[in-house]
Amino acid sequence: MTNTSQSPGISFGPGAGGTGGAIGAPTPAPIHDIVGPLPFFSGPLGIIVLVFLLVAVAGGLLWWFLGRKKAKVITPREAALNALALLRGSVSEGNDHDFGVGVSDVIRRFLGEALGLAAPRQTTEEFLGSLRGSLRFVPVEQEALGEFLHRSDYLKFAQGAATSEQRIALIEAAESFVRSGERPPEHSPVEAEPKLPVAPAISGKEVA
Repeated sequence: MTNTSQSPGISFGPGAGGTGGAIGAPTPAPIHDIVGPLPFFSGPLGIIVLVFLLVAVAGGLLWWFLGRKKAKVITPREAALNALALLRGSVSEGNDHDFGVGVSDVIRRFLGEALGLAAPRQTTEEFLGSLRGSLRFVPVEQEALGEFLHRSDYLKFAQGAATSEQRIALIEAAESFVRSGERPPEHSPVEAEPKLPVAPAISGKEVA
């Protein structure tokens, strides 16, 4: 008598038997093809990187060009003439006090930068006193420079008034002085123009 009983706990599912498959083995997952490498410069990231590289190259070229270009040096004479040109362009604007300060500062700064004098830090009387006995300016030149500074002081400290023609006269006197190099003209152009009243000496009130 043949024993046809089955061992407990063992079952034969579909497909078992003579097919050679493992009993109860799971179905394997399908195998996909390997995806190749993605290009680096693709999509928005590639555009950003490309723009960054272009900007970096352009910046490097600009830095190289500017580094080779020599900076133009402005001389004290050129700086003074440029400042006087600005005053001439606005000769009818602003109040007389500001004009007097402006035209006086141009000459004082020029005297300091071009000639090494202490005019920017001295009062008019202190500056003119320091020129006495100096060979840099002859007496007539000192007199012309003193008259210019006193007329400027008249506007700065004495609430003086000046017409447009009188302002232009001071500008022309300053321009002539600057263009003459280290010396003012022997005959100040102010003499040939409408004059400002010459103010008395205002010692100790000027500011640098």
